[in-house]
Amino acid sequence: LARRPMSASVAHAVCCPVVRCATHRDRRDATASRRHAWVASVGRGRKLNIARAEKETGAEKGSGETVPPLGSANMILLLGDGVRSPEIPATPGVYAVYDSEQQIQYVGLSRKVSASVKLHVFELPKQCGFVRCASLPMANKTELQLAWKAWMMEHLASTTTGDKKVPPGNTSGNALWTERKNRDAKPNLRLTKGDGNETGDDRIINLCRDAVDGNKVVAFIKGTRAEPECGFSHRLCAMLDELLVDYETIDTLDETNNGNLRNLVKQFSDWPTIPQLYFNGELVGGHDILEEMHANGELKTLLLVERKQA
Repeated sequence: LARRPMSASVAHAVCCPVVRCATHRDRRDATASRRHAWVASVGRGRKLNIARAEKETGAEKGSGETVPPLGSANMILLLGDGVRSPEIPATPGVYAVYDSEQQIQYVGLSRKVSASVKLHVFELPKQCGFVRCASLPMANKTELQLAWKAWMMEHLASTTTGDKKVPPGNTSGNALWTERKNRDAKPNLRLTKGDGNETGDDRIINLCRDAVDGNKVVAFIKGTRAEPECGFSHRLCAMLDELLVDYETIDTLDETNNGNLRNLVKQFSDWPTIPQLYFNGELVGGHDILEEMHANGELKTLLLVERKQA
């Protein structure tokens, strides 16, 4: 069979040196994309690496969206609540993460940029000081990959050293930025059926008691296990996932289903911080206590010994 001529968009997708194309997905998009092989050719002493994307380019109808230059994107501070900045889009797009000295660490693409950036900040806080983003809400998979390559090419072209430097997170063998543990997509428990704002405080507290009495392991967190809204909640879910514990989560920020729970859970438990972990109806503790218990093996003993005996 004759090879179809290479499209202009694919011919433009040239990156030197070889870099790894890492696709980030929102956890709700469970199907991970296939990584594309890179084809190396040499022309006049210059190595060109061209992605084999002709098939997708022909099969998918593109949106025609173009990515703005990397250098023109705003540098967004991630410190504190910066990770929740409205400038970080909750849409498909590309992003570049920088450390506190504004040295580039990673260039990525995602079906939901805000979720990917948030996970990076929670998992690799020392490497995440700033971020630049470009929203491409209508882009298909191939267009996202081409946008990623365009930003990578721009970064490589901007380096002043003779040896073009790929961002550390994109180097071959570095899986810190791309590996994700297979976190269960189990949904949160809901204290009400959507009338949380109309439910009295005493009733919400009673429903908290019903939840912890009716389930062996319950974590009151901010957000969901797939997309936590704070680093402490992320860490708690990571610990429970590491122990392969079957647990339930309740989102303290969900006003629709759990009205005013962010404040009431502290009254319910007589504990001042979130997240909180309950086991067999009893409070185990907050993040700091759980971290210490996890480090010395007490958490594993508490949560798993009874399971083995059952």
